[in-house]
Amino acid sequence: MKYAENLFPYGSFKDQKTSGAYLDGYLAQNLDILARRVTDDLHFLGIVAGNDSVGNGKSTMATHVGSYLTWKINQIHNLDLTFTCNNMVFNSEDLEKRSIELPKYSVIVLDESDDLKEHWAKESTNHIKKYFRKCRQLNQILIIITPSFFELPRFYSLQRSHFLINVKFHDDFRRGIFDFYGSTKKKLLYLKGKRDWNYKANKPDFSGAFSSSYVFFPNLKKEIELYRKLKYEDMLRNEEETLNPQEVLLRLKQDLFLKLYNNLEITIPKLAKAFVVSARTGDEWLSHARKRQESATTHNAQENISISQYEKGNQLKRPKREGALI
Repeated sequence: MKYAENLFPYGSFKDQKTSGAYLDGYLAQNLDILARRVTDDLHFLGIVAGNDSVGNGKSTMATHVGSYLTWKINQIHNLDLTFTCNNMVFNSEDLEKRSIELPKYSVIVLDESDDLKEHWAKESTNHIKKYFRKCRQLNQILIIITPSFFELPRFYSLQRSHFLINVKFHDDFRRGIFDFYGSTKKKLLYLKGKRDWNYKANKPDFSGAFSSSYVFFPNLKKEIELYRKLKYEDMLRNEEETLNPQEVLLRLKQDLFLKLYNNLEITIPKLAKAFVVSARTGDEWLSHARKRQESATTHNAQENISISQYEKGNQLKRPKREGALI
């Protein structure tokens, strides 16, 4: 189905044929329940997992869910909420802060925070404990992203979450397919499949498709660029936390070497001499810095599935009955 035609006019997405963003119709029916009830002093939690894999579109799907829920909440309750990079956080400390800054009924996405995997009794989970103590008063919807549903503690997977969307590759590592589990089937999947991390232990309520473009509003292109930048910076921070001070200093030198080489008319040997290293070392520095720069440019940039492929529906297996599964 298509929604928010005024927010996403023709040309907003790759190969878009008509105005609006695409969302699977059965998924929309279930998210509508949350959008209606979030104002009734409730807090909802959804999980977007990656079938024990990476790079298969978890964050993309989370932005689809976040944008649709925000748009639907606005439609039902006559509000003017937005879904931007400000709604995306990468750790529980930022989650705690951002949840206070954002208005009621907002959707927040916690993107692969390491402390989600920690045991509830550990000190490192203090921020997320504080969040869940006050989340009922905030009346918001939280979406958490994780590579694997089975690595989550039961507090999230069974006690607090209302649905699971498991995103997976298909057809030679193409993105764009998901399985949806409502409350009952999510619980059965966890109980039956946890020991062997087996996603076939219980069938989903239905399967669906999604396009591989991030979805934000009101400024789609600006927010996509900013989100990619923030996500890459978070990845670098996580890497640097595991580096010793000498390794961090080396990376800074390599990046500066590349910047000066690109902006000054100077040879590698002369620039290397200024850094008191050999020309061979200077050449290696350039190689390492370029690789990091290329990674930043291409991170999450590949789009394997266009909206036009699903504007007329898809041939996935559907449930025999429609309606609420959450």
